[in-house]
Amino acid sequence: MTRQRLATLLAVLLLGAMFVSRTGGFVLQDPDEGRYAEIPREMIETGDWVTPKLFYVDYFEKPPLLYWLTAISFEAFGLTEWAARLVPALSGFVTVLLTFVLGVRLAGRRAAWLASGMLATMPLFFALSQALLIDVLLGACITAALLGVYAAHQASDKRGWAILVAVAAALGVLAKGLVALVLPGGIALAFLLWRRDFATIRALLHWQAVLAFLVVAVPWFVLVSRRNPDFLEFFFVREHFQRFTASGPIRVGHPEGPFYYIPVLMFGPAPWTLLVPLLAASAAGRRAFNAIPADARVFSLLWFGIVVGFFSAATSKLGSYIVPALPALALLLGAWLDRALEEEDLGRAAVRALRGALAALGGLLAFVALLAWPLHDRLAGWLQVDVADVVVIAGAVSSVSLVMLASSLVSHWLRYEDRGRPAAGVAVIVASLALVLLFAIEGRAVTKTGHALAAAMAPLRQEGDLLVSYKRLMQSLGFYTRQRIVQFDAYHEIEAGALTAPDHDEWFWKDFGRLEREWSSGRRVFIATDRKHVPELTKSLVPEPRLLVQDHRRVVLVNFPATDPVSVEAAGAPEEEETPAGGSPAE
Repeated sequence: MTRQRLATLLAVLLLGAMFVSRTGGFVLQDPDEGRYAEIPREMIETGDWVTPKLFYVDYFEKPPLLYWLTAISFEAFGLTEWAARLVPALSGFVTVLLTFVLGVRLAGRRAAWLASGMLATMPLFFALSQALLIDVLLGACITAALLGVYAAHQASDKRGWAILVAVAAALGVLAKGLVALVLPGGIALAFLLWRRDFATIRALLHWQAVLAFLVVAVPWFVLVSRRNPDFLEFFFVREHFQRFTASGPIRVGHPEGPFYYIPVLMFGPAPWTLLVPLLAASAAGRRAFNAIPADARVFSLLWFGIVVGFFSAATSKLGSYIVPALPALALLLGAWLDRALEEEDLGRAAVRALRGALAALGGLLAFVALLAWPLHDRLAGWLQVDVADVVVIAGAVSSVSLVMLASSLVSHWLRYEDRGRPAAGVAVIVASLALVLLFAIEGRAVTKTGHALAAAMAPLRQEGDLLVSYKRLMQSLGFYTRQRIVQFDAYHEIEAGALTAPDHDEWFWKDFGRLEREWSSGRRVFIATDRKHVPELTKSLVPEPRLLVQDHRRVVLVNFPATDPVSVEAAGAPEEEETPAGGSPAE
């Protein structure tokens, strides 16, 4: 094995370890991770892999690919957080590899190394790859499709690449819907028309490619529509057209303004975005940009611009939606920096700017951490979060600041850019940012989850007990309790499925009198709710509710003698006396 191949293999192994090693050990967060873990858990429990269900009612907001892959991971590795997050982590890993392969074709091997290193260490991209969300999986499918488009453009025999494009787009449709066809289709059409490459357009529309797309994408839509006649209207009208335009009688999605993604794209890929003003400000930097091969420049700009433009035009916006644009940004910046490194002074300036950004941000975070430790009680009150959350975040900030400062010192000590090896200096920065992200991920160990509530209930639950979620849909609670939960006026997210469920009256309540009757019937009842609802429940329910567990946001109340209540804020230490929800010791 040559030294180059050994280095490549080592880089791939380290990259895989970076993306997969930290997915476990942290509880699933509400609402998204809880939702996307509970749906595949219910698939396994019910044996129904066609109709996605959340809290045992039909849930048609997203197609099933993430659910299927997560359910397979659960079957292989158990119902753990690590297994839940394995699919997005692997999707991030694969996207970086695909970016490298495409970068080699577009701009050369060194530019590809730079681009893949940048993508892997973009905080937004890495953070989303460590969470159970759909967007990184969608990004992998779109990146694979666009790699196929450019490879088909270069190839004399285009059929195999065209089929790859079709399969990747079809998997993307199964991941998140028609956006996976619209975006790569628009990018491919714009680029190929610019190149006047009508042969590749014909290959992509050849009956074999179309058939491959239909064979992969269509069967599930046919099956789910036959079982659920209301699926097509809900999925394509409400979840596509109404979500994009914010039209229709009900609010769909997350409405934001047209400039929502500007700060996301400034800070999400940082510090790499610092290179844009740095390089653009000098004549040498502009020469370096013009030296990028035309295909690489146009393909990356079209990819980035169409994705950002599409999601900016949509009314519903989230920061995670922009993930499919990040490989294009990495490819453009990687090719630009690769050409800039040919200019000796410009290469030195780029490495020093990146090092300076590490040192400045590390110093700022160290100052913040030093303030946070003695003031954590006050900060928790000001921010209305748990003290434990502030301690966790302060610990992560402390670790990140130390790594940043140490990395900037190491980079300054090595000074590769002054020894004629600026690319090695960039590699040190990439490795440093990878370590920073691995330490920063500790900050997700916060208590926005149903895990602590479920853990407190687990040793007390008996056959026939009733678990009620009161005015709060706690999406991870179902995953951690492994049981069906009565939803009391708390099911907006699943309202469409709940209203048509045959057992709606049994599991979805709005009549407080029914809750009162169940509470006083002698049946053991657990109520999970926000702390703000405790006074009204204490006033209305007989016998007086007893507090089983609490964190800053939520509590579990019971109608039977239980163990001493657990305070999540007190790191799990029980209180001295069993205390009813009203705050006075139990008689």
